[in-house]
Amino acid sequence: MMLELMQAHQGLLIFALSLSAAHLLPLQRSYHPNTILLLVFRGIAQRTYQSHASTSYLALSGTLAFVLPILTIIVLCFLLAQFAYYPNWLGGLVLYLCLDTSINTRAKRIATLLKQGQKSTARQLLQGVVARDVSQLSKVGIAKACIDSTSLRTVRHYYVIIIFYLLLGPIAALSYKLLLLCDHAWRDTIKPNSRFLAPLKHTIYYAEWLPLRAFILLMALTLNGKKVAHYIKHYARYFYQRNSGWVLALFAANLKVQLGGPCFYLEQRFEKMRLGIERHPEPEDIDALLGLLKRIQTFFLLLIALSWLAYTLYGAALAF
Repeated sequence: MMLELMQAHQGLLIFALSLSAAHLLPLQRSYHPNTILLLVFRGIAQRTYQSHASTSYLALSGTLAFVLPILTIIVLCFLLAQFAYYPNWLGGLVLYLCLDTSINTRAKRIATLLKQGQKSTARQLLQGVVARDVSQLSKVGIAKACIDSTSLRTVRHYYVIIIFYLLLGPIAALSYKLLLLCDHAWRDTIKPNSRFLAPLKHTIYYAEWLPLRAFILLMALTLNGKKVAHYIKHYARYFYQRNSGWVLALFAANLKVQLGGPCFYLEQRFEKMRLGIERHPEPEDIDALLGLLKRIQTFFLLLIALSWLAYTLYGAALAF
């Protein structure tokens, strides 16, 4: 009886085990496959990117530099899945490797360091997760950068990946994750307004457009929806990257702080829009962010469980 029940709900079991493993048994960065992929993407950029080349060359080389390696990895994984004895469990392994659950831990450490007055150590820890220059950031600037990056990375590297996995399967989730890794690897050495980055940025934008916005709207229903809608209307639609603006609108409205703003990338100042008219964030607001993320995670996972239950009951009713 138990075996039959597990077989009937194998997909839910694999999903639950992958999520549990990602939280309880995360791989260390030193031997995580993502680290190898980051090095590969950085190496490709070093060989193909030429800052003084023509815009047409940068557009073409930027397109081929992420399409060819990602396509190669996806094809290999697809072929491997065809010969796998347990393809569903292989998909669960892909989900486990794609999810990033260490974001909140880093944010908590940064908040603790700021409270202890160790700004230099907090900057070093922050530099490992953001592309912007952090050497001159004040205590408030570090807190704001930490909240910005934690919000954006959590939504993209956790929730959007889960949505891709549930709706389109592990190959779609892996493809999106590879795009994010490639973007992260390139932004460390290439300015964000470079024509070389444009094809990759546009691909990510359109790939995540619907799932990311659907997630934000769903969360806004229970999290200060009126203010979130106001921020989306007056700020997010004019943000430098509209998808990112939607994410920051959700968190700025609920944390009641100002997010976004000008940043330095590779010693050049980029005038990015500030989102909100509230006060600037403090280290305590990082703790408030982590509490908000726990509420979002609980609601999101309960929603998935209820949706799965409703789907199962609907299938049983049709069979009856």
